[in-house]
Amino acid sequence: PKEVVYTWPVKGEVLRGFSLETLAYDVTMGDWRTHSGVDLAAEAGLKVLAAGEGQVTQVYDDPMMGTTVVVEQPDGITAVYSNLSNETAVSPGDSVETGAVLGAVGDTAIAESGMEPHLHLELLSDGEPVDPLDYLPQ
Repeated sequence: PKEVVYTWPVKGEVLRGFSLETLAYDVTMGDWRTHSGVDLAAEAGLKVLAAGEGQVTQVYDDPMMGTTVVVEQPDGITAVYSNLSNETAVSPGDSVETGAVLGAVGDTAIAESGMEPHLHLELLSDGEPVDPLDYLPQ
């Protein structure tokens, strides 16, 4: 597979990290659950950039996670960007470079509406969630 150069999709602190083994308290749902991505603090309306290059395969409205863009990357990683605003900058079939604008931070994720504005980012390797912080630059 091709090596992909990664960038931060938004510049913001990690509100909630990746946690598959450890349950984390979910303020919105009021329960303890795993978190298969990272939540990066960002003001609503801030541009969301592609963390890595690839092809946009899906743009959809998820009932829990809101407006979502899925990018299949040449390194075998699938990047999933959620809680975007309704208007995205890309459509399925588009090729994007690292740092290309995908859309903007929104407040469409009902499942995370109790939190401050943020981007929910998931990276999947062979369909299994991996920690995005292992890929994003330090």
